[in-house]
Amino acid sequence: MKFTNLTRANEIGANSYLLEFDGEGRIILDAGLHPRREGEDATPNFGPIGNHAADAVVVSHAHHDHIGSLPLFVRRKQKMPVYLSEATYLLAEPLLHNSVEVMLKQRASLGITSYPLFTHKEVDRAAKSYRICRAGHECSIHGESAPKGEPLSFRLYPGGHILGAVGVRFRHRDRQILYTGDVSFQEQTLMPPADFPLDGIDTLIIEATRGGKETPENQRRPMEIERLISSIQATFRRGGAVLIPVFALGKTQELLATLYLEQKAGRLPRCPITIGGLSRSFTQIYDRLASRSFRRHPGLSLLGDVAPTVLDGRTVRQLSPKPGEIYLVSSGMMTERTLSNILAQRFLPEERHSILVVGYCDPNSPAGQLLQTSRGNLVALDSESPPRPLLCEVDQFDLTSHAIREDLLAYIFRLNPRLCVLVHGDPPALAWFQERLREERPGIEVVVPPPGEALEL
Repeated sequence: MKFTNLTRANEIGANSYLLEFDGEGRIILDAGLHPRREGEDATPNFGPIGNHAADAVVVSHAHHDHIGSLPLFVRRKQKMPVYLSEATYLLAEPLLHNSVEVMLKQRASLGITSYPLFTHKEVDRAAKSYRICRAGHECSIHGESAPKGEPLSFRLYPGGHILGAVGVRFRHRDRQILYTGDVSFQEQTLMPPADFPLDGIDTLIIEATRGGKETPENQRRPMEIERLISSIQATFRRGGAVLIPVFALGKTQELLATLYLEQKAGRLPRCPITIGGLSRSFTQIYDRLASRSFRRHPGLSLLGDVAPTVLDGRTVRQLSPKPGEIYLVSSGMMTERTLSNILAQRFLPEERHSILVVGYCDPNSPAGQLLQTSRGNLVALDSESPPRPLLCEVDQFDLTSHAIREDLLAYIFRLNPRLCVLVHGDPPALAWFQERLREERPGIEVVVPPPGEALEL
């Protein structure tokens, strides 16, 4: 088997990888767009694919950095099948159509002439290539079911990251290869932990997102939720409102469920909760699949039981934060001109309000800059607006949907594969896993695949 890293650097970027199985199949794993780059620099590196298009694409989940360039891959081969879970099938369409709208706005405001990288028609055209695979069902890249004796087949396993996230196990003759995608081995509010194979894997291709971050025992999810609820209560007591910047897909739904269950248990007062329009679209799908997907609390209707108010770009500029309300709006890193960034401008000068960050933030993002600013100093969240004084409460809570590094390491030890390929991590994260595995499991060959180079595995 040959493995080629199609990302342009060893980082958390435009995640995409090419697997070549000895002339019996060329498969693209994921088709992402880089969340912090613009134009063609945000796409995977198509060069190593060459003129011979892949036979299929297999998508792990519907986050933008794993599916955002999918129409570009389908453009290269119109009838190339795209295999994904049912939830990813449903989530992909609104995400990709929203991506076109964002690119059109960036073309107008930033002058990026290469935008949009694909059109609404291409999103619709790509959807015709989608093929739903059921978890636990042996599939062929040439059809839905793998016939007996098929030299190359694959199977999806629930990944626990967001709704529809899967790991992919390939069986090639007498070898088994597992690609984790983004995974969580911890139980979240809505998502159960991953249900992956525990033995028999020869080659493991595993995410390393949190390799650079130690997770103290007192910082596990239940304690972080308790701390978050305490901070919201304190904000309400001083007559303030709470802004929680979130990703529209995954984090919004987890927080809606968490807040509702805390209210139901009497640990948080009933209060109005506001979300964004794209978040509503994704939440509808979470509700639609509640009873037939790998999801906890199947009887909980997020839109029906929580009944959040929906905020859009037209009304946000006239909105004044009201005491005792929670604004659960995107983007999670408070990217310029998003709802959370615009709304944050009204929170900054008010001591009674709070901005509570619930996940990872790039240090160079507006949310990252906010977290690095001491209270009382000036902070610039928008390049077109002057810096503002930071007077409101700001705090960060580790409610990650990625596996903590301790769980990833334990899973590698449990599998004990011949070969471990580390992907989806910044250099410090990749280096931590390399060092630990060489120290504690020298029998496992560890590879960090250089971008663009085909490796014989």
